[in-house]
This record gives sequence, structure tokens and C-alpha cells, in this order.
Amino acid sequence: MARFEVLQAGQVVCLAQTDHLDATWHQWSQPEIDALTLAMAARRPLLVRGEPGTGKTQLARAAAHHLGWQLESTTIHSRYEPLDLLYRFDAVRRLADAQWRDADADWLQKREADYWEPGPLWRAFGWSSAVNYGSCRDSVNPSAPAGHVLLIDEIDKAESDLPNALLEVLGQRSFRIPGLNLAIGGPGQALPLVIITTNEERELPPAFLRRCIVLNLDAGRGVYTDWLLSRGRAHFGQIPGARDTAEMSDEVLIEAASQLAQDRQAAKEAGLPPPGVAEYLDLLYALHGLAEGDSKAQLDWLKKLKAYAFRKHGHIEGHPELSQQGEAAPGGAIA
Repeated sequence: MARFEVLQAGQVVCLAQTDHLDATWHQWSQPEIDALTLAMAARRPLLVRGEPGTGKTQLARAAAHHLGWQLESTTIHSRYEPLDLLYRFDAVRRLADAQWRDADADWLQKREADYWEPGPLWRAFGWSSAVNYGSCRDSVNPSAPAGHVLLIDEIDKAESDLPNALLEVLGQRSFRIPGLNLAIGGPGQALPLVIITTNEERELPPAFLRRCIVLNLDAGRGVYTDWLLSRGRAHFGQIPGARDTAEMSDEVLIEAASQLAQDRQAAKEAGLPPPGVAEYLDLLYALHGLAEGDSKAQLDWLKKLKAYAFRKHGHIEGHPELSQQGEAAPGGAIA
């Protein structure tokens, strides 16, 4: 089995395009490698903390790529219920079908698998049974994968009962589905690597934190512009062995990083959520699309567009440096 400790800090890998995600680049850091190594060895979930855009979600994708495992993911929202992690049962549809078929028991028995939709925990802990139910029956690869990386994204959006319910399942490493009399997981079953992300919008229960390996993805250790540049170069630099790499000059990368760092500091001083690497990369991709291979034109576009990428809070009294006004005159001329 592939192991994370064989990775090198600074190593850049291409993550291939999928049905739902664009191709992208991931640059491994030593904290990521160390935290994943511990999570795998301790058989504990890895909780990844950090502001939006620091690569929390992408880390799960990179881990699955490195291991050669299947990625199962779900994004938590305010209406997400703990049971949704395990399965969903469409009782309304089943009742309607029963009435329509005049309670034909044999027909309903044949259709029973249609009413159950395996959740991410079922898919990750019991793929061999999940492929018999719901949308999993349409899987292009029904055979059991080598393993699963389970991503539970933005868990801080949920009420505390969800992480507590998750903690129980991960602690037991198994669960039951009473309606089907199925036991999922248990002794002898290969465990998934569970990666959970939080944007720190809500405090997580202390008991949950105690049972997780925790990785804090700080927005830049050391000089922030250097950290931004490393991310920019991973996406737009000269990457050995890569094909069709979208190159961008260091002059453009540095100018964009310097401007973001200034606007970020100003936002923090004003008590506002600061822009980060997500905005930085958005702007770089826009510049690449507007003037591919033309650094001079990219710098011109950067001067015109930077305010709209980095300054998102409207007019802030006493902080004119955060205003979009004055960045561009009518007609797009630089002010």
C-alpha cells in the first residue's frame, strides 16, 4: 500500500479531471504529509482546519490520488441530518408505489433496493453491499476499490449532534441498518481514511476534537506572499514532467500576491474577513484566460481587475484602501 511518508514536501502532483471536478495541481507540504501519516497509523479521522481556500478539500482528493483509493465525499449543510451520513430511505415514494400497485407485496419486494440510497459512510465502510442499492447500482466500477478516502466537508455547518453521531460510528468502526438487517463495517473490514474539514464557523464538540488528528492549514507559515507564490507556481509555474502546463511569469504572480497581501492586511485591520489564496488563484486563472502567454497584457488586466477579486465588502468608513472606487475609470482606463 502506498504510504504518505514517501512523499516529499514541495512535491507537485496533477489531479486529473473527474466528472465533477476540473484538473488541478496539488503541492504537498510537510505538515500535510505528517498529519496524514499519523491519521493512517492511528486509524483516526483527520480534521483539517483553516480558512477557505487553503486547500482543505483538495487535500482529500490528493490523498485519494496518492493511495489509489476511491474518493467518497459529502458537503455538510444546515439541514444535514446525522442519518444522512449513513443512508436515506424514501418512505414517501415507497408509500406512493404501494398505493399505485394496490399493495402488491411481491412487486414492492423486488423494488426495495430503489428506496434506499447509501450515504457516504455506507459507501466507504461497506461498498460491497452499497452497490446493490440506489444510485450505487449505476456505478461504472461496481467491484470493490482498493480503499476509500471519505471526505466530510464543512462539518462546522452542522449542529453538534452530527459530529457526535459521526464520532460514535467512527469509534465503533461499524453500524447497522435496521430496515435491511445489514451490518456495515466491523472486525476484519478495511477502514477508510476519513478527512473532515471545517472553516471554523462553529465550535466543534470537545469530545469530537479529542478523537481526531488535527491539521491546522495556516494561511502561510512565514512570509505570506512567499506562501501565495508557492501556490501560484504550483498551478502556473514550470512543473517538470507536466504536460500542457499553463505557465505564467513570476512578475505577474508576485504582483498579484503583493496586492492580495496588502488588501488582506487592510481587511484584518478593519475587522473584516480577509481575502486569501482562493481569490488569488481565481484572479490568476482569469488573467491566464484573458491574455494567455502575454505577461504585459496580464499585468494591465491585473491593475484593472484586482479590486473586484480582493475587495468585497463595499464602502468601509475610515478604510478608503478597501474601496473599489478609483481603481478603474469609466471605459476601463487605469485611474
